[in-house]
Amino acid sequence: MAPKVKVKKSAKRPVPKPKVPAQRAGRTSTSRLSSKNQLTVPVDILRRVGLEAGDEVEFVVNNAGFIEVLRAPNINRDLLKLAGKYGELFADFDLEAERDSWER
Repeated sequence: MAPKVKVKKSAKRPVPKPKVPAQRAGRTSTSRLSSKNQLTVPVDILRRVGLEAGDEVEFVVNNAGFIEVLRAPNINRDLLKLAGKYGELFADFDLEAERDSWER
């Protein structure tokens, strides 16, 4: 008679989970208006539309009565950059003397 041999059953390998963008626990796509009329835009929404900290947005009420949040055009920032670019050209300019020379 042959001796009994104990055979260990191999543990089942874990099945890999499909790669799905992780959503943090407790995060939703809703926000509550604060007492200072401020809203926090959920991070998943920001990432989806490509908004980052410092981006300017514009609020518009459409014909259906819904609030639309639109990316503001960069016109103002570009204009401010241009306005400050040549400031050194007028470093020696005396504005008060110029105003005094005007006929009134």
